[in-house]
Parts: sequence; C-alpha cells; structure tokens
Amino acid sequence: MKKVKLLLMIAVAGGLLFTTSCAKDGATGLDGAKGTDGTNGTNGTNGSNVTAADQAAYDAANGINGARMYDHPLNYIGANQTTYPNTYTNFYRCKSCHGWDLLGKNGVLINKTPSATYPVAADGNLYSWAKQHDIKQLFDAVKNTGGREKIVLGNDKSYNSTHPDYGLILTDAQIWDCVKFLKETAHNVNEFYDLNTAGVYPTGTKTFANIGKGGNAANGSAVYTSNCAGCHGTDGKSIDIYCKGLFLGEMFRQDPHEIQHKAIWGMPIDRENMDAGCAVPFGGAMPAIAITDQDIRDMMVMGQDTVLFPN
Repeated sequence: MKKVKLLLMIAVAGGLLFTTSCAKDGATGLDGAKGTDGTNGTNGTNGSNVTAADQAAYDAANGINGARMYDHPLNYIGANQTTYPNTYTNFYRCKSCHGWDLLGKNGVLINKTPSATYPVAADGNLYSWAKQHDIKQLFDAVKNTGGREKIVLGNDKSYNSTHPDYGLILTDAQIWDCVKFLKETAHNVNEFYDLNTAGVYPTGTKTFANIGKGGNAANGSAVYTSNCAGCHGTDGKSIDIYCKGLFLGEMFRQDPHEIQHKAIWGMPIDRENMDAGCAVPFGGAMPAIAITDQDIRDMMVMGQDTVLFPN
C-alpha cells in the first residue's frame, strides 16, 4: 500500500514538473537558409526617343548660339518686322517668360507684371526641367509644333501666354543650339548670387545678396579692362544701355541675373531700341567673349564699387 502511495506521489510530482516545464516557450530557433532569388522581371519600355541622328545633331550644336537665341531669337535671325512687329517681340523672347535665371515666376520675374506687350511668366523651373529630361524631349518642347504661330496687331493670339511654334521661326539646327544651351551651357544662378523673394507673382518682391559669390574685385578689374572697358568705358558709363539712363554700375548692382548671361554670351542686335532712335554702338549687339564663370563673379564684385562704377 505504501508503495502504491509512493508511486502516485512520484507520478503527480512528475506531472506537475512536466506541466511547469511545458508552460515556458522555448528559445527562438535559427533562421532558415536563404531561398533562391526569383527570376528577373521583363524589361520596361525605353522612355527615351533619342535617335542616333538626334544625338549627332545635339553633339554638333552650339550652346553659345543657343544662349543668344534665348535672349532674343527674332533679332538673332533677323526676323521680318512685318510678321513680327516690335510691339510684340517680347512674346517670342525665351527670357520674357522664363527669366534670365530660367526660374520663371518664382525667380527674377516674380514682380514682372504681364501686359498687352509682355507675356505671363512661366510656372516651372526651366533649369531643373532641362536637366531632368532628355535632349529629344527638350527639342520637341522648344519646337512646339502647333503652338502660337505669330503675333500680329489685332490677332486674338497677341496677348496670350502660350509657347511660340519655334518650328516656324527657327531651323532644326538652331533649335538644337537652344537645347544645348538649356542642357549644358546655362548657368545655375545660385553660383553667382543669392535671390531673396517675398510674396507671389506678379506682385512679389526680390532682392539680391552676395552678388559675385567668392569673387575677387582686383581680378574682376583686370578681366573688365581686357574685355569690356573698350566699349563700356573704365567706369561703365560710355554706353547708355537701352538709352534709358542705365549704365553698367547699376546693372552690376541691380541686375546680376542679366549680367551673368550677357557678360559671357553677349546679345544680338537691339532692333527695337534702334528703331526707337536709340543710337548705341554696333546696334546694341554685344559679342560673346571667352571668359570663365569665375571671371564673371570677379567682375560682379568689382561692380559693387559705386565710386569706380557710378550710375
């Protein structure tokens, strides 16, 4: 009898021990072996339509010519003044919608009010857009087949903000020059100055700071003397720019966005101001000159001196 009780006690104790042990989770096991990689998906379609001919045309293009057309394509090609009267030529100037800085209404154009003779500023950042799209996409956007054809007095298209059909104005080779400018040649203006804006287009405000970032006035003076003083004078007052009482000193201080463009790439003949009786050397045309971006910054710093470059 005692043996039976003892066996029962042992059995019960063993059951309790077993129950207690089972109630506790075991340790996490090791990860299993890595499975084999799945098969690759099918290739997507190529989003680029760039052909060998497109690439060859782009490679042969000249970004400096494109820069001058960005300023004024009609004056660059000597367009017919009957077809494109002076009153409305701003509607064909790339800089009129996109700005000298390529930033549209959020850049230097933030305070430029559109009118019957001046277009609405573009919404987008053209500098960034050009970097993010391929050369064929840029070509098609610039050519804009089927867009605004021409502006003539009384035409209901005269005052709109649609993009011109440059395919009816420029050759394909010239359009490729424009593409080259947008893709490679155009400046990132943040490397030349800081632009501070407030408000919204077209009633916003803008101010410039750090004009000529990292520039050296002494070096700028040497560059200016060698390349610019012959026409503009040692103090920048030999040419009344646009015959508006505007001289280089004021441009250096108030229009660095225009300086960064024209100082190196120049400008085509100034047909509109010439026709209005503004007599300036070479018809207002300015050649492109072989200087560096640092040279431009150096001259910008130089031009902040109101004694050396008064307005």
